[in-house]
Amino acid sequence: MVRYHELKKITRTNPSVILTGHHCKDYTESIFLHLTRGGGKKSFYTLPPFDGERFLPLVFLEDQELKDLYEYVSNHLRIFEDESNSDPIYKRNRIRMELLPILEREKWNFHKTYWNFHDRSQLNIQFDGLASPNQTTSPKMFRIPHETWMSLKLPAKKELIDFHLKLMGMYPLYKSGFENFHLQSEGERAFLENKNCYLYKSKFGDLFIIDKKSSAFKKAISYREGNQLTIEWNQNQFRIKDPEERYSLGSWHHGQKIQIRSGNKEISECMRENGIPFFLRTFIPILYFENEPIQILFSLFSKNEKNYPKRIYLER
Repeated sequence: MVRYHELKKITRTNPSVILTGHHCKDYTESIFLHLTRGGGKKSFYTLPPFDGERFLPLVFLEDQELKDLYEYVSNHLRIFEDESNSDPIYKRNRIRMELLPILEREKWNFHKTYWNFHDRSQLNIQFDGLASPNQTTSPKMFRIPHETWMSLKLPAKKELIDFHLKLMGMYPLYKSGFENFHLQSEGERAFLENKNCYLYKSKFGDLFIIDKKSSAFKKAISYREGNQLTIEWNQNQFRIKDPEERYSLGSWHHGQKIQIRSGNKEISECMRENGIPFFLRTFIPILYFENEPIQILFSLFSKNEKNYPKRIYLER
C-alpha cells in the first residue's frame, strides 16, 4: 500500500494513470482469497480493468497469450521475483501454488472468468473522465428528486444513474448492482457502495449519488475573525456574529435533541426529515451555544437547504 500511496502522489502532480502487472490469474487468486475471508458477491468484482487511478493492461490477454508473453519476456529480460511469493505462510501463496494448478488441470479459463464479471465499456468512460489541470473538476455529488425517479421506468432509471456517474468520471453500474439497488428502493431505503461512490435513497426521499472523494466526507472547520465565527464545510461557509465567543462548532451524537418552538426534537429525526444519508449525518455541522446544539447547518450541505430551526432559540 505504501508504493500505491507514493505513486498516487505522482499522478496528482502529473496527470497520469498507474499501470500494474495484474492479470486474470491474479484475479482468480483474489476471488478465493476474499471468499476464504468471508467475502460476498463483491469479491467477484475486484481488480477492475480501470478504477480511475490504476489500469491493468494484462487482463486483456487470453490465457495462452499471457503465457507466451511471459516466456518472451523471461528470455529477453531479467525477472526479479520477490522471495516472499513462495512462502506458504501466506494464504495468497497457498492459493497460487496449490489451488490454481488444480483449476488449470480442470481447464479453468482465467480470462473468461475475469470478463464474466467486468465490463470493457467502462474504459472509455473512465479515461474520458480524467481531467487535465485546465479542465473543470468533475462534480462530486448529485441529488435527483424523488419525483423524477418515480416517473421513470426501470431501463430509464439505470440510464439516469449511469449518465450522472459519467459526469462524475465514473463507469456505469453493473446490471446486478443496479437491480439490487432498485429492489431495495421499493422498501424503506436503498444503499449501494462501490469503490468510487455511494448511492442512497430513502423511501420518499431524493436519490443521492456521492463521490467518496467528496468534501462532504471531511470534517467541518471553524475559525474566528474579529467578532465573527466562520464555519466551513463541503465548500460552503456559515458566519455568525459572536463578540462574546459563546458559539462553537459541533456535530451530531446519538440521542441528542435540539430546541425548537414547541419543545425539543431528536436531531436524528431532523436529519431523516431533510433526507440526509445516514453515512453523512455525523459530518453535518451543528452550531452550538454554550455547549448546547441550537441549529443544524443544512445550508452547508446544500445551498438550497435551510438551517434548522430557522430561528435560534436560546435558553436564558
